[in-house]
Amino acid sequence: MKKLIFTSLLVITALFTKAFAQDCSFYFPTKVGTTVTTTYYDKKGKETSKLYQKVLDYKEGANFQEVKVQNRTETKDSKDVPDSLLIHEFTIRCENGDFQVNWDAYMGNTLSKYQGMEMEVNSENLSIPSKLSEGQTFPDAKIDIIISNQGVKLMTIHTVVKDRKVAGFEKLSTPAGTFDCVKLTSTTQTKMAFIKVSASTAQWMAEGVGVVRTENYDKKGKLESYSEITEIKE
Repeated sequence: MKKLIFTSLLVITALFTKAFAQDCSFYFPTKVGTTVTTTYYDKKGKETSKLYQKVLDYKEGANFQEVKVQNRTETKDSKDVPDSLLIHEFTIRCENGDFQVNWDAYMGNTLSKYQGMEMEVNSENLSIPSKLSEGQTFPDAKIDIIISNQGVKLMTIHTVVKDRKVAGFEKLSTPAGTFDCVKLTSTTQTKMAFIKVSASTAQWMAEGVGVVRTENYDKKGKLESYSEITEIKE
């Protein structure tokens, strides 16, 4: 009888844990070893870089899911010759029904420009709730990146992501396949010294996959660059 009760408790605990985990819409692969390749292009459609994101580890608890990710960014120069390589690791987490969009994932391609330098990052992660509806809005988020070289402060990049909302739900096809996505739009304001830049972004995300496509527009609404998933390997 004691064994039966203990076994029943284990089953109930497992179902309870699974139910909490399912409340989380996880916008990234969770299978260890999966590698997602994202290709970046300029406004003319010319490839500028590739981002390889590999799942190193996965953890799941009663109210959270978490993956450890390795980012590997390869950029090219004006003659399409591989120019630089940046590798770093970070975690992506969903807790209590909110998926936390790590800034390393959001700005990974931008930060690759400052490889080899010292970076101090103070940020508020962007979050996406599990239950989404068209027209839904989210709070602003911000990040301050202090860049130094050999202890000497060079610049501070201050970025605010605002006007975040759900623009709709769409099926999107890329070289990696066809995905059911939520389309998110936002405005990004960046300040570096005396330079201020404002741009808008449209981003399509799919559960279990991540950011399928991103389009960046200047303040006049003209396409500046875009990226999309071009391969998924498990």
